[in-house]
Amino acid sequence: MRPSTPIPSLPAPVAVFGRWGLFWGAMLLAAALAGFANGLGRVDLALTDQIAALDTRPVSPEVLVVAIDERSLAALGRWPWRRAVHAALLDQLSTQGARAIGLNLLLGDADAAHPGDDERLAGAMRRAGRVVLPMYAQWPDGLRVEPALPLPVLREAAHGLGHIHVELDDDGVARSVFLREGAGDQRWDHWVLALLAAGGEAVDPARLPGARRGAAPAADEGVWRRDHHALIPYAGPPQQVARVSYIDLLEGRVPPEQLQGRYLLIGATAASLGNGYATPMASRDSLMPGVEVSAQLLDALRQGVHRRAATPWENAAFSALPVLLAALALTRWPPRRALWSLLGLVLLVAVSAWLLRRAAGVQVAPLAALLGLALAYPAWAWFRLDAVVRYLGGEFRQAQRGGVLAAPLPATGGGDPLDHQMRAMASGVQQLRALQRLVHDSLDSLGDAVLVLDDQGRVRLANAAAARYFGDAEQGLRDQPLLGLLAARLTLADRSPLPELRAALQGRGGQWHVMDAQRRDLVLKCHPRLSVDGRLDGSIVSLVDISSVQQAQRQREEALRFLSHDMRAPQSAILTLLELERLEPGADPRVLERIEAHARRALALAEDFVQLARAQSDAFETEAVDLSDVLIDAADRHWDQARALSVEILTETPPAPSWCRADRELLTRAVGNLIDNALKYGPRGGQVRCRLAREGERHVITVIDQGPGVAPEDRADLFDPFKRLGREARTRGAGLGLAFVQAVVARHHGSARVGGVSGEGAEFRLELPALEVGE
Repeated sequence: MRPSTPIPSLPAPVAVFGRWGLFWGAMLLAAALAGFANGLGRVDLALTDQIAALDTRPVSPEVLVVAIDERSLAALGRWPWRRAVHAALLDQLSTQGARAIGLNLLLGDADAAHPGDDERLAGAMRRAGRVVLPMYAQWPDGLRVEPALPLPVLREAAHGLGHIHVELDDDGVARSVFLREGAGDQRWDHWVLALLAAGGEAVDPARLPGARRGAAPAADEGVWRRDHHALIPYAGPPQQVARVSYIDLLEGRVPPEQLQGRYLLIGATAASLGNGYATPMASRDSLMPGVEVSAQLLDALRQGVHRRAATPWENAAFSALPVLLAALALTRWPPRRALWSLLGLVLLVAVSAWLLRRAAGVQVAPLAALLGLALAYPAWAWFRLDAVVRYLGGEFRQAQRGGVLAAPLPATGGGDPLDHQMRAMASGVQQLRALQRLVHDSLDSLGDAVLVLDDQGRVRLANAAAARYFGDAEQGLRDQPLLGLLAARLTLADRSPLPELRAALQGRGGQWHVMDAQRRDLVLKCHPRLSVDGRLDGSIVSLVDISSVQQAQRQREEALRFLSHDMRAPQSAILTLLELERLEPGADPRVLERIEAHARRALALAEDFVQLARAQSDAFETEAVDLSDVLIDAADRHWDQARALSVEILTETPPAPSWCRADRELLTRAVGNLIDNALKYGPRGGQVRCRLAREGERHVITVIDQGPGVAPEDRADLFDPFKRLGREARTRGAGLGLAFVQAVVARHHGSARVGGVSGEGAEFRLELPALEVGE
């Protein structure tokens, strides 16, 4: 049963920004904003540290740390050592061919206890050559910033100076440096840049990596400025850089070839000296000495390995893109496949973050993207579940109101609303399956072949009669194009090819008289099949075998020809012979009259039967007819008959035309049959009244006689063929006149009735639909 109102379809998302646009738009905006803010603080930093820990590489053997370790402290005594010790080490190195020496010691104050040690150290620095000392910034009064430089005598002996600042993030982890710092016009490169310059591998200032800072305003001349902010590309955890012990080098236990051409970075590595930093590469239980942080930075600069933090826009894009992909997956794929795709996206985010750091040198903040993915599925599932619950409830209520589901849905029991809807859904599906079974059984019970097509003209459903006719199983007919099935089997009745059926399959429909190879007469019918919202869903095609009907029609036509010619021709010949016989002397007039009466009765019977058969089945053409003309014409045709009986025919017609769409000749003959009937059963010298009037949407023609009338018990079957009542008539008939009237009026969508009072006359009424002007 088709519902009275359209049933809405389940909202199937076909694009991310469809029905769920607001939800996914909010998710994308939140992920993008979180990424634009450079992640989610310390949690994001911890996650990037895990990714950075995977970005390891070997350190060049040309970088060597000279470690002031616990063994050296045990051998040389408590820290700080005399500067003469350092001078002795430099003298030891002056003959080893080191490429550059970085002395990571703060030497800003003179050695009051050993005044000569400063000069001795300066001399050793001159002899060793290419020695770089560190400097740093200090705030002596908490307001002013000043550079803390080595002693002038040492500064003059050094090949160069460089700052040793390392940037600590909010969590205390050293992840970046500024490669150039200073105040006013005075700027210092980082200590490792100074070492590279001393080793003959100076970095072009124009090509220094790291994010630039703007030029200092004139009012900020006294402000300490920093530039070229760059992430430290750590090569690995502590001790990734090769080390030699300070004491071993001092005492000559290190082979000279191990030092030749190397960058030697001398600094504290002993934990007791407290010169360690937490780094992304360091474990929870160990810190990386500052000298090794510098050594790993130096190695990265030499190898051209650079790392930078992603810009806010880059982070926003990196965070939003996985959420966009998740939206596409969740809105296009089944839930299980979508869930696996989300897990894959989580892995993809982690791998992409590592690849961007490794290959492009860009460190992104991935937590916003991961959090967006983690929230996308449960949030989407909740919204989807809510939509499904509301949709199912509405659909089942609509199905009940529309009559799709005849049985009531199960009563609400325990569980949440989804449980209720699932129980209702189970009941509805069971009813729909039963309805589907009913449709299948109903189609299979039909004797005619029926095919249900989709909008592409392919068979979706076939009944058993279709399977028998086409000689294939129902499943074998499925998905076959109808045009291919019919073209090889059917032609039009005149044996010409079938016409183009595409228009019929596209919604116009149609009907054709066709013939198959077995010369069976068939009617091919095509009806459009519409969806509940009125769209064309396909067609229903049926093949009706009318071979028996056609055979009966041919037999009927032969019978009509027999009645029309073979029976009427002998009767006409008899009448002609009777006329000739009357001219002969001695003929008995009474016998001739009796023979003539029988012949005329047989001729009238044949004529009435032919006219009735034609009225019932022959095609006729209609036109706009004024029923006043029909009534007057019918009365005029019986004027001679009425005059012979001294009967007066009275006609009453309205002044305005009474239009009706009719076959004029058939309708005139039908009204004439009523007038003829009134003349037969009315008295001589009486009246026959004929009236035409408008009653509502119909015209009514009334013919009233003054005869004996029709008893109420005889009126029901008065219009049946061969039905004659007990009324006296001047001529005998076969009872086909009123059957002819009934057939004509029925084909004009009207009705015929008989009334009046028994013993006082009969009243025949013909009701015909009125035709309004302009129709």
